[in-house]
Amino acid sequence: MQKNSSQTRFASQLLHVLHVQLGVLVAPFIFIAALTGLLYALTPQLEHVVYQKQLFAVHDLSQSEQVLSLQVAAAQAVLPAQAVITAVRPAPQPNLTTRVLYLDPKDSEHSHAVFINPYTLAVQGQLPVYGTSGVLPIRTFLDNLHRNLLLGTFGRAYSELAASWLGIFALTGLWQWYRKRQQMKVTTQHPRQKNLRWHAWVGLSVFPMLLFFSATGLTWSNWSGAKIAKLRHLANSDTPTLNTQLSPMSMSMSIDAHAEHHMPMQMSARHQPLVLKNFDVIEKLAQQNGLTSEYLQIKPSYSSDKAWTIEEMRHRWPVQVDAIAVDMQQQKVVDQIEFSKFPLSAKLTRWGVDAHIGVLFGGMNQLVLILSATLILVLVVFAYRAWWSYAQTRSTLQHLNRQVLRLWQSANTVQRSTSLVILAILYFLMPVWVLSVLALQIMLWLLNLGKSETLAE
Repeated sequence: MQKNSSQTRFASQLLHVLHVQLGVLVAPFIFIAALTGLLYALTPQLEHVVYQKQLFAVHDLSQSEQVLSLQVAAAQAVLPAQAVITAVRPAPQPNLTTRVLYLDPKDSEHSHAVFINPYTLAVQGQLPVYGTSGVLPIRTFLDNLHRNLLLGTFGRAYSELAASWLGIFALTGLWQWYRKRQQMKVTTQHPRQKNLRWHAWVGLSVFPMLLFFSATGLTWSNWSGAKIAKLRHLANSDTPTLNTQLSPMSMSMSIDAHAEHHMPMQMSARHQPLVLKNFDVIEKLAQQNGLTSEYLQIKPSYSSDKAWTIEEMRHRWPVQVDAIAVDMQQQKVVDQIEFSKFPLSAKLTRWGVDAHIGVLFGGMNQLVLILSATLILVLVVFAYRAWWSYAQTRSTLQHLNRQVLRLWQSANTVQRSTSLVILAILYFLMPVWVLSVLALQIMLWLLNLGKSETLAE
C-alpha cells in the first residue's frame, strides 16, 4: 500500500512540474503558434480581397467558357522565353480564373502563375507561387510564419516544440484540474485563484482542440512527422502515389508512330514539345474515369517515358483527391488512385491536415479554428496572470530547480528507470520535446551551479 502511495505521489509531483513549472518557460512558444495560426485561419478571406483581380473572372453572361487548350495557349503567349508550364488548374467555378503554373529558368527560386479569364482568354495577372500546390504569396507568408517564424528549416523546431508541449500540457492540465476540482469550486477573491479558475475552465472548453492541434501538428512537422511516416510505412499505410513511368512497350509504340527513323531507346526524343490539345483530351478522360471534382490540376509531361497526370484538388468534405496517370500517345490510363481505397491512416492524415488548415468543413472549420486559437491565447494569458501574482522569473527558476532535484533524488530505482524508458520511447515519436526537456534540465543545472559558486564566494 505504501509502495503504491509512493508511486502515485511521484507521478503527481512529476505531472505538476511538467505542467506548472515548465509551462512558465514553454508557454510563449504556444502563444506564438496560436497567434500565427489565428492569422493563417483568415487567409481565404485575405486572398479574396488582395488578389481579387487575379482570382475572379469578369465576363458577359452570354459568353461561354473556352476549351482548356485555348486558355493554356493564351497563357503561353505571355510566358517568358524558355518558360516551362508545370501545371494547369482549370477554373473550378464560373466566376473564377484558370491558373497556369510555370517555371522560369531565369528565376529558379519559385514558380509563377498566370491567371486566365476562361471566357475572354484575357490575362488577369501573374503572381509568384510556392510549392507543388502553387500557394499564393499571402498564404505562403502566413504559413511560413506559423510553421517556422520565417527562419527556414531551423525555425520549424519552434512549431514542433509548441505542438509537442501542447499535448503534454493538455493532458497534465486535465490531471491538475481533476486533483483540484473541489478547490476550484471555492469562491475566493485572491487574484491567483481567480486566474487559475479561469485558466482551468478555458482549458477544459478547448481541451479536444488542444489534443487535435498537437496530433495533427506533429503529423505535419519536420522531425516527428518523419518518425510518424516511418511507422506508417512499416505498417504498410503509406499514402498511395501515382506511377507515371511508362512501360517500354508503350514507349516504343509512341516512338514508332511519331519518329521518322528507328532509334535506340537511349537516343529517343525524351524531351517532347507541349501538345496543347492534350489538355482537352485529359479532361475528358478524367470525367470518364470518375474524376468528378471541379477542382482539378493537370501536370503535363515533356518526357516520352513519363505519363501526364490529372488529380482532384477538393479538400473540403467530402474529400476528392483521386488521380489518374495517362499515356497521352495512346490516350490510355496507365495508373489510378482512389481516396476510397486509401489505408485508414492515410485518410486520417489527409482529413487531419485539411481540418488543421481550415478547409475540411469550409467556413465552419475556419470559425472553429479562429475560436480555438483565441481561447488558447486567453488560456496562456490567464496562466501568466496567475503566475505573475505570486512569483518572479528568477524565483520560479530556482524553485523549479529545487523541485526537479528533489523529485529525482526522492525517486527510487524503478521510478528513475521507468522515466528514462518513457523518455527513450518519446524520443522516437517527439524528439524535439525530449531534447527540450533535456535542454531545460541543463539550464537549471547551470543555474544551480552559478548560484552555488556565488554563495561560495
